[in-house]
Amino acid sequence: MQANAATPTQNRDSSEQARMRALVRFNPLTFHSLAAASFLETAVPAQVNRLARVFGAYPDVRLWLEETWWPQRAELGRALRCYVEATWPEFDWNAACQEFCDAYDPRSGLDGGRGSAALEALALCVTTAQAAVFYRALATCADEPGLRALARRAATEHAAYFDYFRALFERCKRLGRVGVIAAWRAVTSTCRSVRDLDVPAAFQPLERNWSGGAIVPVLTYSEYQKKMAHLVQRHAALGPVQRLLFRPWLKRAASAPATPLSSRPRNGLRMVAQPA
Repeated sequence: MQANAATPTQNRDSSEQARMRALVRFNPLTFHSLAAASFLETAVPAQVNRLARVFGAYPDVRLWLEETWWPQRAELGRALRCYVEATWPEFDWNAACQEFCDAYDPRSGLDGGRGSAALEALALCVTTAQAAVFYRALATCADEPGLRALARRAATEHAAYFDYFRALFERCKRLGRVGVIAAWRAVTSTCRSVRDLDVPAAFQPLERNWSGGAIVPVLTYSEYQKKMAHLVQRHAALGPVQRLLFRPWLKRAASAPATPLSSRPRNGLRMVAQPA
């Protein structure tokens, strides 16, 4: 008995799926965003080790970091890695991630590299809020259903982390007063640290580690900043506080020259993070 031939509807669906995957595969902003995000999510164990010391006076926080935050972010890192490897099999994810991990030094975004437990919690509010916005923008603009679902999941998870760290900030600041100026400095310093240290470190290996040459156009970090700033402004539905958090990105993107990444060095506030 002969197998049933594909129906016209099935053929159209298959063709549409192939078209949407091709749009992702040859989109340099999507590749650079997902690959860099997969490295940063994968690097969470080093962050947990540092944060466990910062919040040593709070055993329940250390337990949450080790049993909830770490496993969930590690799983997200694996999901992002699988998507990158399936969409860009020519990219050597293992080699690129190892290069990133060898050079990456996760540290506080606070000026001087350290602060009180309350300010550290506030810095974590900033990074998780920025991540939630980043993933929400990707989810909103993604045409491919698999990518849309993955980005929505990531946005939802980071919004939940924000809620946890915001409650932790309120808890910690009861034990030590946090002034408005100190809080503002912590916010702005963390924003700059993400923009100028963390993301560039993850971006650095992306130009290399291809088999037979990159299949997407190579972006300088300045070009990437401009494109990502435009995507976030257009698709993330930023509120006033979120616009404030992304202002360092938007200002730098508007003024930065297109400098090749290889020339760069290696290496009392109310906020709301919304899921997709």
